[in-house]
Amino acid sequence: MSPHESYGTIGVILNIHAMVHGFLIEAIEDVPESRMTEQPGTIVNHPGWTLSHLNAYAGVLLSMLDDPSVPTADAEMERFGYGTTPVPDRAAYATKRELLDRSRDRNARLAAVVAEKHSDYFPRASPEKFRPYSPTIGHIAITLLLAHPPHHLGQLRQWRRAAGIAEKA
Repeated sequence: MSPHESYGTIGVILNIHAMVHGFLIEAIEDVPESRMTEQPGTIVNHPGWTLSHLNAYAGVLLSMLDDPSVPTADAEMERFGYGTTPVPDRAAYATKRELLDRSRDRNARLAAVVAEKHSDYFPRASPEKFRPYSPTIGHIAITLLLAHPPHHLGQLRQWRRAAGIAEKA
């Protein structure tokens, strides 16, 4: 993306998404592998599930944009999509490194694909199951790029406090 494009609407959206994604990665990088599925107190959404969940939604958005890079998007949604229940079993999730690498890779790919295809794909009707909430792919994309990740970032920060992991100064 050229510097000029970064000030257009899609550039601003992608810049904010990249910033929030950086905060998400930062909130997980120092969590010990052994604590990735810990559920302290009443907090259920642990880092293992949260990254799996966000990675699944990045995959489903890439699929809606006809990008073939995530052939497992439907299977990931079954395991980590809306309504799934996080479990404390560490073996139910990929390793922290795999989850972080997948997150970085998918979000970089997502930014490139959205930058390239948004004008063609965003006006299109969303898949039937999303239409009651998001009539177009653009509605889904903006939700998944700008609203969904910060929601889970807030949960991760609450999880860190409950788990006794101090915020970085």
